[in-house]
Amino acid sequence: MKVTTGYSRIQIALHWGVALLILFAWLSGEGAEEAMELVEDGGVVGFVPHVAIGLAILTLVVARVLVRLSRGAPAAPGVPGSLSVKAADWGHRLLYLLMIAVPLGGISVFFLGLEVGQIHGLAANLLMLVVLGHALMALYHQYVLKDGLLRRMMRAD
Repeated sequence: MKVTTGYSRIQIALHWGVALLILFAWLSGEGAEEAMELVEDGGVVGFVPHVAIGLAILTLVVARVLVRLSRGAPAAPGVPGSLSVKAADWGHRLLYLLMIAVPLGGISVFFLGLEVGQIHGLAANLLMLVVLGHALMALYHQYVLKDGLLRRMMRAD
């Protein structure tokens, strides 16, 4: 993957768009449970916001991955190969894995009828914890280390 000095406008827009959608999906999870109960009881379900948001997340994350592979991303601050740089790299890998796996789990439940709803919910909660850790680390870099890290995701290069 290429290394660049900053993120593009599309990368920044995808980042914040996915972040908001993840929050909305997490907050709307109860509505999806109610819809699934209706389906299980033989009812018909119309538009389910949680499902639509999950599909949007998956679509935008795939776009994020494609843009990141083609454009690259800035290197993590710190000494290459250091523990903090490795942690940042693995943290991002975990984020991307969960941002893909959680919607796929939801698809498995809602469209395929697989009994993985509990795993989907646990993975969604884990995703929220990792997102929170990601946000806290960005704030730590910006306001404690004062290395300008957060600015990279606010202003395009």
